Amino acid sequence: MTGLQAFLRVRETYIGIVATIAFQLIFFTIWMTAYDGVNERAEQLSIGIVVEDSVMGQQVAHNIKGSIPFAMEHYSSMKKAESALNERKINMIMQIPADFTNQIQAGKEAEIIYAINQANASVAKNMMEGVAKQLTEEINQALYPMQQNQAVAVFAQQFAQLPFEQDTAQQITTSVKTTVMNVKDHPVDGTIVKTNDVKGFAANFVPFMVIISSFVGAMVMIMQHQEAAQLVQASLSKWQLFLARQLLNVGVAFTLPFITIGLMHLFNIDSQESLLSIYLFQSVMYLAFLSLAQVFVIAFGNMGMIFNICALSLQLVTSGVLVPKTMLSEGYKQVAAMLPATYGADGYYTIIFGGSSDNLLQNSSSLAIIIFVTLAIATLIVTFKPTNDLIEKKRSTS
Repeated sequence: MTGLQAFLRVRETYIGIVATIAFQLIFFTIWMTAYDGVNERAEQLSIGIVVEDSVMGQQVAHNIKGSIPFAMEHYSSMKKAESALNERKINMIMQIPADFTNQIQAGKEAEIIYAINQANASVAKNMMEGVAKQLTEEINQALYPMQQNQAVAVFAQQFAQLPFEQDTAQQITTSVKTTVMNVKDHPVDGTIVKTNDVKGFAANFVPFMVIISSFVGAMVMIMQHQEAAQLVQASLSKWQLFLARQLLNVGVAFTLPFITIGLMHLFNIDSQESLLSIYLFQSVMYLAFLSLAQVFVIAFGNMGMIFNICALSLQLVTSGVLVPKTMLSEGYKQVAAMLPATYGADGYYTIIFGGSSDNLLQNSSSLAIIIFVTLAIATLIVTFKPTNDLIEKKRSTS
């Protein structure tokens, strides 16, 4: 009982209890509100259409517009569509080849090609595969009556040319049989091409794993540095403490990537970018996490952990590793634009799965802006905080 009483006299005991309760409340509140209505916002996903066939292909593209709840973007060439797919501006490409009409009229099985970017949230990838199958089935159902009509027209033409002799019945039967046999109830086959695909199921979880491990590690490190700062603050000025913490942040941020890259190689996770690009991106990303996490701790002390838990939850639901950002509500989209995990996840999709290298540069620039803004905020907080001398005087007079 003596030990329990000693613990109950310490403020940090209650902070830990509050943090545990808050962790549950925050996670449930943020995750449930962020993902509420996700299915209803499926129309915010987009599909690119490339129609190379000018006859039936145009009609097929026109007919499917109202059959699926997604935005449809038309592209004049596969090159432009593939560029948009790699930049994750669209979620799938539907290509109708130039020989589409000829294949159907010849009684052969025509093909529609669907390209799905694997460097995307699992929800989007699975949804697009289902949509590809649905579209193929609907196209088949629409084309089957068209083929029947064509078969009747062909039969009528052949019948008109037949001589009325004793073998007329046999010739008519043969003609009908030949025509009907050429009609396929599934004249179109859908081929799914997975772009930016990588081997190994575990690779799909690398962006999520890197995000959560990096930010949780940043939270723990910042809290420990806060405890250390409290122990040494009597002998140092607030600016000496602040500068020392930033030097530690930079040092750790530019050391951690060696471990990340080493683990990726250890578990045979291939990358599509150079080692230098991965090293620099991971360094900037982790520094952004550290800079964000320290703002709340510098401002609120140990209670800043509550805000960091909020930041963790927000980053997991808005980063795009679980659910595409386009399927989130407008408020969460705006929050996502201000958090480093959004750009960290997008960058790691490029690193692991490939795509446009410009994405990595753009994401690095966004992370650099977050670092600058959070450091500026932390500097302002330190500026208006009382100096260590004033704190000591207040303690001595109390």
